[in-house]
Amino acid sequence: MHQRVALVTRSLTAGLLGIALLSGCSATDTPNQNSQSSAQHTPSGTASNPDSTGAENADVDRDQPKDFSLMVTGDVLLHPALLDEAKTSAQAQSGNGEDYDFSPLLAGLKPYAQDADAALCNLETPIGKPPYSGYPRFTVPEQILADLKDVGYDGCTTATNHTVDAGTSGVNRTLDALEEHGLFATGSYRTHKDSQKPPIMEIDGVKLGVVTSTFSLNGLAADANWQVDTGVDAQRLINRGKAAKKAGAQIVVAAIHDGTEYTNRPTAEQQNLGHALADSGAFDFIYMHHTHSVLPIEKYDGTWIVYGLGNSVAKHATKTILNREGISVKATFSEGKKPGDWEVSKLEWVPHQLSKSPVKWCEVFDVSDCLPAADSKASLARTKATVNAYGAIDDGLQPWRLD
Repeated sequence: MHQRVALVTRSLTAGLLGIALLSGCSATDTPNQNSQSSAQHTPSGTASNPDSTGAENADVDRDQPKDFSLMVTGDVLLHPALLDEAKTSAQAQSGNGEDYDFSPLLAGLKPYAQDADAALCNLETPIGKPPYSGYPRFTVPEQILADLKDVGYDGCTTATNHTVDAGTSGVNRTLDALEEHGLFATGSYRTHKDSQKPPIMEIDGVKLGVVTSTFSLNGLAADANWQVDTGVDAQRLINRGKAAKKAGAQIVVAAIHDGTEYTNRPTAEQQNLGHALADSGAFDFIYMHHTHSVLPIEKYDGTWIVYGLGNSVAKHATKTILNREGISVKATFSEGKKPGDWEVSKLEWVPHQLSKSPVKWCEVFDVSDCLPAADSKASLARTKATVNAYGAIDDGLQPWRLD
């Protein structure tokens, strides 16, 4: 396990995008003209001094790691039933009936998040104030961020179809809370200036660019066209990926919120998008969420594409086993023969199923008391078949086993 130091870089680049993203499935969704990172915090560590001597810079180069691992996970979607469980847990711990405790829900993720240099979640819903709400317009307690941070997450993407469920106040409250908890965020923005900044986080001396977007805002409109990364137009995403690289990102990943819910295959549009992003050379790794179900992993012309991570945590009213399953993926990037040229040298995955009551994240490679043995075995078989539908295992996908 690496000792992590997280730092968000904020250097502006001339010529960053001024283009409008295409809207999602609804004509009322307002496209973001440019989609860059909003977080303003420095969680820990110090920025390198731009006036440092060449000798000092050489030392930094020598000390820079040659491998970097990134954990990505699916939707953090807190339905009201999960809030009830978290309140019950807090009551048992502290006796305070107004508190929330999501740590039992997330506990299974902790050793995996701490096994990677960086971990990113997808925060599906805005942070709100009591009384909290569920579908169709969510708001959730800020405590989820403290518990995600405790698990080991370094940040979250925030461009989803629920981003503006609570309007501009919800967007700003969410970003403020992420910053207060020392978590990187990209996908939604407080100001136009924020939206123009390159979406780069720095972990252990490696600069990671995270380009994200959502297909839809569920028929709602953002108050400004820069407020949320919307639209899944390939060329505009490619332009943003190239801009992140130009701004200093050594590794650039795409995190796309798209697809058809409760399915086990990507849409033709998803696959075409993934291939176009891979063909561009602008992205080193591509992953997607939103469907609340696991989709295949594909190694396409040398680039790994994860079409659907499924839920990380959720409790849907819709009764299908698919929305209780998900995968977490660790992409290890290694620097190639050319300095600064990084690529995925290893891709690992771990499948999970969410237990019924109380809901907990339970890995299913192994049978344990987290789930009934039959459920665990059936889930592994089902998820493995989906993940491997395009031959990912033969192409080098490996099980993520903890030491």
